[in-house]
Amino acid sequence: MDEIIASDLHGRLGKINLPKGEVITPTLLPVIDPRNNLITPREMKDKFDFNFVITSAYLYYKRYGMPDNTISIHETLKFDGNIMMDSGAYQVLVYGDVDIDPVQSLQIQSNLKADVGVILDVPTPPIDTYTQAKEKVEETVRRIGVSLPHIETHPETIWTLPIQGGKNIKLIEYYLDEVKQKEYLPHFKFHALGSVAPVMSQYDFLSLFSMIKTSRELLPHNIPFHLFGAGHPMIFPFVVALGSDTFDSAAYILYAKENRYMTSDGTYHLQDLFELPCSCEVCSNWTPKEILEADEDSRIRNIALHNLYVSHAELKKIRVSIKDGNLWELLINRSRAHPSLYKAFKLLTNGSFTEFLEYGTPITKQTGLKVSGEDSFHRPEYSRGRKRIYDRYIPNNSKLVILISSGRNNPVEILNLRSELHESIKTRTDKMDFAFLIPFFGILPLELIETFPFSQYVFSAVISEGLLSNLESEIRNFLEKFQYQEIVLCPLDTWENSTMLSNNIRKVLNSKEIPFEEKNFREL
Repeated sequence: MDEIIASDLHGRLGKINLPKGEVITPTLLPVIDPRNNLITPREMKDKFDFNFVITSAYLYYKRYGMPDNTISIHETLKFDGNIMMDSGAYQVLVYGDVDIDPVQSLQIQSNLKADVGVILDVPTPPIDTYTQAKEKVEETVRRIGVSLPHIETHPETIWTLPIQGGKNIKLIEYYLDEVKQKEYLPHFKFHALGSVAPVMSQYDFLSLFSMIKTSRELLPHNIPFHLFGAGHPMIFPFVVALGSDTFDSAAYILYAKENRYMTSDGTYHLQDLFELPCSCEVCSNWTPKEILEADEDSRIRNIALHNLYVSHAELKKIRVSIKDGNLWELLINRSRAHPSLYKAFKLLTNGSFTEFLEYGTPITKQTGLKVSGEDSFHRPEYSRGRKRIYDRYIPNNSKLVILISSGRNNPVEILNLRSELHESIKTRTDKMDFAFLIPFFGILPLELIETFPFSQYVFSAVISEGLLSNLESEIRNFLEKFQYQEIVLCPLDTWENSTMLSNNIRKVLNSKEIPFEEKNFREL
């Protein structure tokens, strides 16, 4: 990455300087056919501001034969932006093989003056056994070695390291370890995860997320990370949050050929739509019936244009979300698009994924957090906050007063609104510690209430059984870590939420046989 403007989770709003101009990330690279396109590459730039597209070196070879140095891929496509050329590995994935070797693939890309090139790797689809996949991984490593002489003598092209191993995470780790041990990594200024399309087509988002996470953890973050075949816009926020700077897709045209109409929340068959739920130039001027009754090229073009508009709009939404620091909220919204996607989203809220996302999330933000409830409990800002409390907080007294609020107001607001409470606390801090019970966080020591993100939030005040279960676990963790001798529960209001929270913490205290009492703050 040449410049990072803003980041959130592992999403990076930034710039990559390429030979034909800078590219704003995250971005989509529409797949372009070397010869036949109902939407021209020029339109990609003029209508959607796509300054980076991808085409296939192998398909060029099949359409036109082996190129010489007399014409560039930019002249062929009539496109003055940046062009990435895939080696032909996608055709290997679909058809099993191609009739060119790795060096020929590189020669095609160099002769056509591709801005970004890719070596001819061997994909590892989900149907492969471990043994089959490992053989293909080892063959890809061998092909890197074969390709290096060409790569070293053609530095004008930015060369891409493809990442193979597929769904088997251990093979991705093995592959990248081999690449590092053989000192191949410095030769590549782009990294790209392959064998994704069949995983996507099976809606196996759990595997997809693990593949991206593993790759990002093992590769340097100063190099742009590309995802081959990202597909549908509903998945864009997730692959960005996990660290994908760029990704390509032919779904816009492939779906159009099957009358499949994209939205950010899923896909419709055009014949099932009463009207078009979009206001792009296609949907504003056509009805579903009119599109379906048009000639084949017009029908496909119109649906494909709409699909690109939706994809482009989702990219802008993601970039705004990164800049505003609320990419997590976008993930929550988009996770409802499909049950498999929601299941995969829940994977992000625990274990190693939580730590991974904490690493990429800024310590402070310019805006407060929007807290919806259970799905916000494990967001990185809060999971990191709990860990830091456990690591760094030192109790001052043996007695702890837990102030229980409904969640309607944050701790700072409560003390500002209730001056009597504030004054009462200030006169007692030498004898007892104070903490707030926050429904979506846990127990927060008084000293930290003004620090981000503990009072910089808007909470829906909806407390579900799942949220109470998470909260119960967190209360247990806090009381085990800081073994106070006296506990006082101090409800601050009688609203229903306060009653639920009081019952929740009583349950924990009774189960751990910790003595406690309940008092009004005036009785302290």
